[in-house]
Amino acid sequence: MRKFAIVLAVMMLSLTMSSSARAETAIGAVFGYPGNVGLSLRFDTTPINVAWSEDFVHATADRWMIKKDLGEVDGRLAWYFGPGLDAGIPLDDAEDFFFAVRAPIGLQFMATPKIELFGEVAPGLQLVDETDFYWASNVGIRFVLGQ
Repeated sequence: MRKFAIVLAVMMLSLTMSSSARAETAIGAVFGYPGNVGLSLRFDTTPINVAWSEDFVHATADRWMIKKDLGEVDGRLAWYFGPGLDAGIPLDDAEDFFFAVRAPIGLQFMATPKIELFGEVAPGLQLVDETDFYWASNVGIRFVLGQ
């Protein structure tokens, strides 16, 4: 199972490597799922969130397939939707590895050209450990690097 977790982590990281070298990069914090407080990175349309809870280190990696401006507030408000992955690596032997697919839908608000606020809900289907449907939600802030 540990080998599967390592292979999955490499696959999740490879999602970010496929982005263009000039892709917009942002870094910040996420509050809510995948843990109480965690690190949030975004490489163009690929956000990655990592956090730990008392039993797991959780990571989510998504790919925004749809991102549309809502036309309000000078184009600074947009909604997005796309597929994603959710993995939980247990911190003790009492828990099992967790893997799920998810479909986040969210709002992105560019407060300034460098400050991004976001919030999302993500229904998901757990596939490894057991099969189960779940809901996740989070809010966060990211700072756009460069430009």
